Amino acid sequence: MESGIITPEHSEMTWNGEDYPFDAWESDQDLSSAMHSSVNWYFQNIDNIAGMDNVRSYLQDIGYGNQQTSNDTDLYWSDFSLKISPIEQVELLKKFYHNDFGFSNKNITTVKDAICIVSTSDGTLSGKTGTGRVDGQDTNGWFIGYIEKSGHVYYFATNIQGSSNTTGTMAAEISLSVLSDMGLFNNYTFDAIH
Repeated sequence: MESGIITPEHSEMTWNGEDYPFDAWESDQDLSSAMHSSVNWYFQNIDNIAGMDNVRSYLQDIGYGNQQTSNDTDLYWSDFSLKISPIEQVELLKKFYHNDFGFSNKNITTVKDAICIVSTSDGTLSGKTGTGRVDGQDTNGWFIGYIEKSGHVYYFATNIQGSSNTTGTMAAEISLSVLSDMGLFNNYTFDAIH
């Protein structure tokens, strides 16, 4: 959005008709649907339009992890060249939430809306899952986000690793269990989190 490739009012992209591993990817997308279903082709299109030099510049501007990328706009976030720790994720979420980046407030609000998972009487849960694959096996699961509750914001980042079946959904299950045990977000299942 900061580059004008998509805007808060116009973030739609047309599905090209290709077969993808998930049915949810095989339709037109906007920012919210692409975030919700982790639609790689949507974000790859944006990165291809922006170009790797601009992608690298934004990663440096926001201080994202080690800021190391391959030259492949289709895979740089999942080929394990770009690394970030859970603590760095939380620090980044805080900066994002308060817009310490100096980006357009409207753009920040649009992304916040896109990652909002649910609002209940318990508070608002926002977040994003991620799954890293190696040789066709899910080996790295993430769930990062924050809870807005009673005038406070609680940030979290969960990363799990294994040889297979290690997904963002599993990381979300663990996160929600811990958050529930802490009394921060109760009576919610991970069904709406992908």
